[in-house]
Amino acid sequence: MLNFVRFWILLSAFLSGTGWILSALHELNFAGYLTTFAIAGFILTWRMGKSKYFDNTHRTARKFLRRFKRLAPLLFLLLAIMTLAAGTLYVPNNIDSNAYRIPRVLHWLAAGKWHWIHTGDARMNSAGCGFEWLSAPLVLFTRTDRFLFLINWLSYLMLPGLIFSVLTRLGVRARVAWWWMWVLASGWCFVLQAGSTGNDSFGAIYALAAVTLALRAQEKENSGDLWLSMLAAALLTNAKQTNIPLVLLWLIAVLPGARLFLKRPLVTVAMIAISLLVSAVPITLFNLKYSGNWIGISHSAVNHLQNPIWAHSTPDSFLWGVIGNVFCVPAQNLVLPYFPWAEKWNAAMEKFLQTPLGAHFISFEHFGLLSRYADEYAAGLGVAICLFTLISIYLARRYQQTSAPESAVKDRFLWLLRVTPWMLLLLFMAKVGTMGSARLLAPYYPFLFPMLLVAPGHAHLVRRVWWQYLGLLTMFFAALLLISLQDRPLFPAQTILVQLREKYPHSKFVSKVSHFYAAGTLVFDNGNPFAKDLPSDQHIIGYATAGGMSEPLLWLPFGQWRVERVLEDDTSKQLYELGIRYVVVEDLALEATHQTIEQWMDRHNAVLVAQTTYRQQASQGSFHLYLVRLLSEKVVLYDGTK
Repeated sequence: MLNFVRFWILLSAFLSGTGWILSALHELNFAGYLTTFAIAGFILTWRMGKSKYFDNTHRTARKFLRRFKRLAPLLFLLLAIMTLAAGTLYVPNNIDSNAYRIPRVLHWLAAGKWHWIHTGDARMNSAGCGFEWLSAPLVLFTRTDRFLFLINWLSYLMLPGLIFSVLTRLGVRARVAWWWMWVLASGWCFVLQAGSTGNDSFGAIYALAAVTLALRAQEKENSGDLWLSMLAAALLTNAKQTNIPLVLLWLIAVLPGARLFLKRPLVTVAMIAISLLVSAVPITLFNLKYSGNWIGISHSAVNHLQNPIWAHSTPDSFLWGVIGNVFCVPAQNLVLPYFPWAEKWNAAMEKFLQTPLGAHFISFEHFGLLSRYADEYAAGLGVAICLFTLISIYLARRYQQTSAPESAVKDRFLWLLRVTPWMLLLLFMAKVGTMGSARLLAPYYPFLFPMLLVAPGHAHLVRRVWWQYLGLLTMFFAALLLISLQDRPLFPAQTILVQLREKYPHSKFVSKVSHFYAAGTLVFDNGNPFAKDLPSDQHIIGYATAGGMSEPLLWLPFGQWRVERVLEDDTSKQLYELGIRYVVVEDLALEATHQTIEQWMDRHNAVLVAQTTYRQQASQGSFHLYLVRLLSEKVVLYDGTK
């Protein structure tokens, strides 16, 4: 397993570094990637004959296959197959991915380099680029975004082994760690994103690898693992900026073996330089350059954001941030997979914000918001694992026995490694007030469990057959969730429900289930909805949006069109200078600027060509899209009123 992890870290670092270097050379294109891949392939072939990391591959494969003779790993294999099926069958429908992550990659490839994109969504420029640099060559060579989920899926395969390695190295008994590595890998935030293009659980692999390789380097006196752990920590920061606090955990883990850095100082300096290149440092420097602060959203930009709430998800103070998240994070983790009372709950939260106490949480993004059904955008570990954890902690106290103490120094060191994640959790809660905090904590969750599982009673509890079956049942709930997911059901929902409606036309239950899955159906599965309405000589499409979720569709087929964002204050003259003659206008953009489509067309001297409706996820409802053609460079001032 560690060989694959090492290879994944090297591949991730190579692709991230290559992305920045090719951008600097203005060669982020087919020829640039092909050249770097050829060079990397030659070096890899040369090194494989010398490196011990690639020895005993066949023996490792046989050992890996024997593992699935037991029920827990067999259930994990089932989850892996199901997530692979979900990713293969359905187009990417992650909200954030379609709104800015996939579009930013397409913009970079079209320009042949990373650049500061003309957009009203600051995330397209300011967010970490880790997932995107792995995505860019996939999109470039396959001309589709259908394979991007493989980045998450391959990461998911490494999750149980890395969890086991971290748990045991932080003092959890091997038998306890063996069971919990399968249970934790069935967490909803992990399984729902394994077949998706979300990038929250993606960083967990880097975090776990950074800590386990740092500790292993000290145990084995291996400088190579120490350098790789540094690369993993750097990649972790570039996956998502909310992961940056976890670097402190790596710094603690690396302390006992830090002397190994001095064994080959020149290599260490080179690895530090590479780590800085593949970390969040480059995007942070660009954010400082273009916006004046490290997060990439300047005060002036906030007023121009099409959805300003993205810039207002930081709690007012440390205290109220922690208090608010102490409520929100457990609520998001404990919510049922189907929560029919979501509307009443969310209305109550809105009412609470109007009270003197609730006013402290207005700075949160939709404080206390819960979804009607489980989805990858809001899911944490899930109610099944949370309840199973509470039951296990309570019952483990009944089996407490005195165990042989470890050395005082090692005790203090392991205690620090186990406590630090909880301190980092407090820091996260104090600074992050988004409505998706539970999913953003995905890389943090595995590190919270050593403190909970280190008690000797767990070693006795995991031997109980009824406990083992309860753990298997917890994993089985994740499988049921994957099968019945509204946006990506793993059964022919519409076919079966049509037959049931015919057989039971008056059944309220059948009617509700039919409506549930019908609401999750995508209007467009593939292709640009306006492809037939655009002339063959038109290669640039304008896109006026407030969310951006429809943009990946407008690029299809990749390479035929280029999409440029149209902002509220862009004039027809500016659009004409960019070569834009056709603009897709989203109804959300019209609502944000208090316009009708008629007013928008009058301002830009445009005529309506076509219109359609698009729905990405059921939770987001439908979007109405208008395709308009600009008639001239007419400039009309708009005062913002209807």
